[in-house]
Amino acid sequence: MRILETDFVVIGSGLAGLATALWASPEGEVIVLAKDQLDRCNSTLAQGGIAAAVGQGDSPRFHAEDTLFAGAGMCEPQAVSLLTQEAPEIVEDLIALGTRFDLSPSGELDLTREGAHRLARVLHHGDSTGAEIWRALYHRVQLNEQVTMMPSYRAEELLVEDGRCCGVVARGTRGPIVIKARAVVLATGGFGQIFGRTTSSLFSTGDGLILAWRAGAVLTDLEFTQFHPTAFASGESPLFLISEAVRGEGAVLVTEDKQRFMQRYHPMAELAPRDIVSRAIAEEQEKEHQVFLDATPIGDNFTRRFPTIQAKLSEQGIDPLRDLIPVTPAAHFMMGGVKTDDCGRTNIEGLFACGEAASTGVHGANRLASNSLLETLVFGKRVAAAIRKTLRSPQVLAESDISQRVAAADNKFQRVVGASGMSQPSSLKVGVSPLEHDDLRFKQIQTLMWEHVGIVRCEHGLSYALRTLESMARDVQEHELELRDILELAKLMTKAALDRLESRGSHYRSDYPDSSPAWQKKHLSMGRYSA
Repeated sequence: MRILETDFVVIGSGLAGLATALWASPEGEVIVLAKDQLDRCNSTLAQGGIAAAVGQGDSPRFHAEDTLFAGAGMCEPQAVSLLTQEAPEIVEDLIALGTRFDLSPSGELDLTREGAHRLARVLHHGDSTGAEIWRALYHRVQLNEQVTMMPSYRAEELLVEDGRCCGVVARGTRGPIVIKARAVVLATGGFGQIFGRTTSSLFSTGDGLILAWRAGAVLTDLEFTQFHPTAFASGESPLFLISEAVRGEGAVLVTEDKQRFMQRYHPMAELAPRDIVSRAIAEEQEKEHQVFLDATPIGDNFTRRFPTIQAKLSEQGIDPLRDLIPVTPAAHFMMGGVKTDDCGRTNIEGLFACGEAASTGVHGANRLASNSLLETLVFGKRVAAAIRKTLRSPQVLAESDISQRVAAADNKFQRVVGASGMSQPSSLKVGVSPLEHDDLRFKQIQTLMWEHVGIVRCEHGLSYALRTLESMARDVQEHELELRDILELAKLMTKAALDRLESRGSHYRSDYPDSSPAWQKKHLSMGRYSA
């Protein structure tokens, strides 16, 4: 068993993790852990862009107002103000780091409009903006001698002593490793793979949330999961996203008879908030209609603006300049997560969170389009500034104490493996998600969550889902750690959805279809010792 020492540990190699590592590195050594290959994350799948008030006639105040409107009364105004005020500086940082945003013919930043934005403020790099920003940051991280990247390590336990997080236990192909650190940052993304239809990476199974919860951190707002209206309707997992920017450029939603329907649901039609568009599509599907995206109004500009989408559709025999694109809603983004303050601090000293794993309050009940990439960078930078201040803090947990705890855990692991007759339990295969090794129980969880904790919810369905999850949890074997964690997270999310007796933003209850003033700003928190 190896024991390493460093200043900071970042768990996750998406934009939140890379940004934190890069901006923290001037004052300390950083180790970045990744569950699989470094680029297998939601950040590299992000198509649309990054929102910032950098255009003529725009302002951070307008951006904040749109964010608050989309958040359906649940945003934290202070956090939203920080996000939108710091956005233009983040854009400057990204350009200085080498990010290549698309330019207009006049040489200015090319801005597009997406749902619930009052005007065009979304910067982009074709339809692969997340991958381009990730490339720029990763290049800088590679050149940084203060940052060590460790792919194919799954974090299994946070080390907490006397209320302070001072390290992490992880497992790679060569067994367990302990990393002692002055601060640990969770940048592990969301839990989209908990649903049967999702655009999220295969590795988005909520690892960071359960790590934090088991260590005593508080999770909040888990009932708010955003469903993207337009994923490409196929049998793939994850589903391929058809960016909201396609609708921003003029595409419209139609049924199989080419009839538009969004005007009946909202004055903003296809550019209404995502929860409204997703429910509208779901309602049309309930009427046994097929739903398509008609991108022909965009014309030849589609090829220039959306090359990645065009290539994907061409593989499926679809020409978006002539053909309709079959679409369906899919789980896309988690508004809740590990509760943090404006600097990413959790209730455990030395433990931070940022990106989709964190609940900062900027998204409220429904994220404004293209605020997610922005959040990873704004709060990644803020977390980096906060954790640099921990350099003066002494190590708390002695090496002998760590060794004893990890040795005990490893002995238990070996006993379980020996009793099961396996060389390594399937749910602990590094770089392999439950979906990839075809665990039928995981697929059952996905189906259950999609059908009963998805776009439209009710007490009967949520109660059934919770009972089923609790029954499944009783049958999980001791060595099936990842499946155990996924079930625990599914239960926490389902309970939160069951407890919120109203409809608000992305959380829609058919038995409580209206929003209630009594529930505004009421956050449902899930602590391990109070859930």
